[in-house]
Amino acid sequence: MTDIVNMETQEVQEDFLSKLIESKQLPSHVKNVEQAFTIAQMGKELGFAPMQSFHYVIPIQGKLSLSSKAIGALLRKGGVEFVTTEDGVYVYDDGTTSEIKLSDKQVVDIRTTIIFYRGDKEEKCTFTWNEAKAMKLTTKDNWTRMPKQMLWARCLSKGANRIGADHLLGLYSVDEMFDHTNGMTESDVVRNEDGQIIEIKSN
Repeated sequence: MTDIVNMETQEVQEDFLSKLIESKQLPSHVKNVEQAFTIAQMGKELGFAPMQSFHYVIPIQGKLSLSSKAIGALLRKGGVEFVTTEDGVYVYDDGTTSEIKLSDKQVVDIRTTIIFYRGDKEEKCTFTWNEAKAMKLTTKDNWTRMPKQMLWARCLSKGANRIGADHLLGLYSVDEMFDHTNGMTESDVVRNEDGQIIEIKSN
């Protein structure tokens, strides 16, 4: 009897997912029922509703990743708060910083800093342009066009994995996956106004 109920439940789920895909209301990276089921199932394990999952859990060449919004949501659901204290500030050779580039000083780096709080634990995390350069990221189109947004996304992911890795279930951020995936370009993704990847057009 239980098997029959499970079969009926699976058929209902497949029918629901199939109708969602046919409606073209889902992100374009959700291409078939099998993929939709996988995304929804992972989202369920993370604590997201199905419709949230389709926007938060993004597959890149067969591997699931998390959007920056998903990482932020998971941290806050897990009791982790975070505050951006430096958002792409210019660092000068005399050690000073500013939010706008000063013509009379030599820029030596660009830095983003986020402080994470979990109970009585505090984690200060930074990510810099020089770090990105060492990782061979700064020549990529997304980094040249949106350096501030890219630094923030990387800093968030870095800090999240330090203080709240248990909430991410081992998934990388979509920006990390995109930056280290061969053969994909900016024409393959859709970004929101904050520069975050929200959809994969080809996969």
